[in-house]
Amino acid sequence: MKIRYDFVTNSSSTSFIIINDGEFSLKMFLDAVGIDGSSQFQDIYKELFQSFKNSMELARTAYADDERYRSKDFEQWITGQFGPELARRVGDAEKSGKKVYYGRLSSDRGPVEGFFCTDSFIIESENLYIDATQNGW
Repeated sequence: MKIRYDFVTNSSSTSFIIINDGEFSLKMFLDAVGIDGSSQFQDIYKELFQSFKNSMELARTAYADDERYRSKDFEQWITGQFGPELARRVGDAEKSGKKVYYGRLSSDRGPVEGFFCTDSFIIESENLYIDATQNGW
């Protein structure tokens, strides 16, 4: 498991990309962040998981529906939103059959989601990659 917390940005919401091998599940998420059933932080991460679930949609659908950041194609949109490194990761993930989701966490949707908007982060495990480094506070 790798979690990085060393990004500085400024906003009231955080955009994220989720790449996974199959269905985005609570177990997959808790395993990736290193939380087991006995952790005192389990409820916080369950709520964060639900925030991701409530906001995420397939990235290509998000691109087609995005009226704020119009781009000529999906690759340009991802690169403009997240940079060339993540755009390459997304392209490679799609080529290997992984699912790629996009969404936003907002400081207006409760204290747990708001807390995670105050910092940018990456969560990475064998089956799950979450990049929430764009537009954080």
